[in-house]
Amino acid sequence: MSQPVRSELPPGAGRIPPLFGGQTLPEGLARSGMLIVGVLAFVVLVLDYGFALAPPTAFWLQVLELLLAGGFFADRVAMLARAADRSLVLRQRSFEFVVLFLFAGVAVLAFAHEPWTARLLGLLHWEDPRRLGVELVKVFLLANVLVQLLRYQQRILIRGVRPEWILAGSFALLILAGTLLLLLPRASALPNDPIRPMDAFFTATSAACVTGLVVRDTGTEFSGLGQFIILGLFQAGGLGIMTFVAFLALTSAQSLPLANTLALRHLLSTSGVAEMKRHIWVVLVFTVAVELAGAVLIYLWLPAHDDPLRAAGWSLFHSVSAFCNAGFSLERDSLIGHQSQPGVLLTIMGLIVLGGLGFLVVTDTVGIQLTRLPLIRRVPVVQRFNRRIPVYRLPLQTRLSLVVTGILLVAGMAGFWILEARHLLADQPFLNRLGVAAFQSVTCRTAGFNTVPIEALQPATLLLLMALMVIGASPVSTGGGIKTVTLGVLVLALRAMLTGRDRVEAFGRALPQKVVFAALSVAVLYVVAAGLGLFALALCDPAIPWQQQSFEVISALSTVGLSTGITAGLSAGSKLVLCVLMFVGRVGPLSLVLSMIRSAPHVRYQYPEEDLVVG
Repeated sequence: MSQPVRSELPPGAGRIPPLFGGQTLPEGLARSGMLIVGVLAFVVLVLDYGFALAPPTAFWLQVLELLLAGGFFADRVAMLARAADRSLVLRQRSFEFVVLFLFAGVAVLAFAHEPWTARLLGLLHWEDPRRLGVELVKVFLLANVLVQLLRYQQRILIRGVRPEWILAGSFALLILAGTLLLLLPRASALPNDPIRPMDAFFTATSAACVTGLVVRDTGTEFSGLGQFIILGLFQAGGLGIMTFVAFLALTSAQSLPLANTLALRHLLSTSGVAEMKRHIWVVLVFTVAVELAGAVLIYLWLPAHDDPLRAAGWSLFHSVSAFCNAGFSLERDSLIGHQSQPGVLLTIMGLIVLGGLGFLVVTDTVGIQLTRLPLIRRVPVVQRFNRRIPVYRLPLQTRLSLVVTGILLVAGMAGFWILEARHLLADQPFLNRLGVAAFQSVTCRTAGFNTVPIEALQPATLLLLMALMVIGASPVSTGGGIKTVTLGVLVLALRAMLTGRDRVEAFGRALPQKVVFAALSVAVLYVVAAGLGLFALALCDPAIPWQQQSFEVISALSTVGLSTGITAGLSAGSKLVLCVLMFVGRVGPLSLVLSMIRSAPHVRYQYPEEDLVVG
């Protein structure tokens, strides 16, 4: 005889009817109040940073910012004061309390030691010590507003909306927000030539979709605020807002619906929620660590500089841009001026490869292979990891990605060298030839940086670059294209057909039929999208040669960002076409994968087979 199930309810849950979506009246009012505080904080920050204000207005805005920061602080204190289990509240609202503790720690470090404060003010070129406190308050407000936005998107995810719609909607909202922010007067470095709406929309789309095509020079026509907005867009677009929202949901008490949990598990190739949580942690920590390490290396490799702050900003911008495969540069000619600095180029190449391989490949390779090295495996933390994962065979996904990536890198470098040996590389020494060929082989598949003028390349070289751009990066990465695994699956399917095999096989494993169908679907849809994009571009700008149009279309659809120099001169219609292609190229493959994850209804019948002659 079964025992009755006891329901464990929090104290008072049965006495007070839940309001505001399952919350009690005080909690619902507090949430509504904090929503108002968040909206006010966002408006105040936009006014303060985006517009040139008179001193009295700026002063009262700073007072309001201090009051709003106090509101966020009071909300955290009230959370702990009214909670029966404070440890549970700390776990549920870990992001908010981490922001609070970081702000308090930075404030103590900044003001506790006067020599440190003076040195920091000198580094930032600030004279008034009070400005340091004002800027810290603004950073605290900005962090809280961003966390609040992620919380509201988390609620949408928890309500069971289809993941592919959330993915597309998050990128669309990111582009819209970026467009509005880039239209702020102080986002332009040229007061007499503000950013036009079409240019702001194109730049926001290119940044959010980590493409790198530009219609306004990032380094000279955007102010520091505009450059920071662009950096934020391609950082969020590179990792994907879904990653942040999923992490926020997985680290709070609210669990995701089963359909969304399964979708994220399949997308991240994990076997359970705990492993998925660890994986997302690894993705975020790994991203921050690699981008900071890349920025430090670039800074060290740069030639002597008079302004350390500017050099550090340049290094961080290009490190994040390279790892996110965004291709944005603060130099008008991309990295052509750094062709003689091998340290900078090697660092950027490494960042591009890591970002283009994808988080699945990097975590598998680092977590499974490097932890078995003789010295590293003796570390206690690594020993616990190895005991938890005793089998360290690389998954087929990782093996295929590494093999195809390696072949493409070598083939691209050799092809570029051969095709340009008597042309662009004719008068350069051996090491320069090797560096240029290797850099373009790496960057043309995903990132969009260039160390040579693309418009000066041979037509055959442009075709080679287009082929590499079509293939692109690996799945679940910051790059675009049909993906390396898709190419690998299609080649393996061709081999199976030529050898008369019924199954597609690789590295001692057979591939499911749905994987082959997915690869074929991605390739066919890519060709259709590229054809429609080229047709639309030819209608909007018929005077531009079709070779340049084709290169631009492939670069936009593969979210690469290389250009023969025609982007800024395109008509508004052509720019809109490229924006659509960038959006489709970034969101389309992921949405297709997420939609295919959902199980189809079981069919109880099967049609008879009939042969066809193809080819």
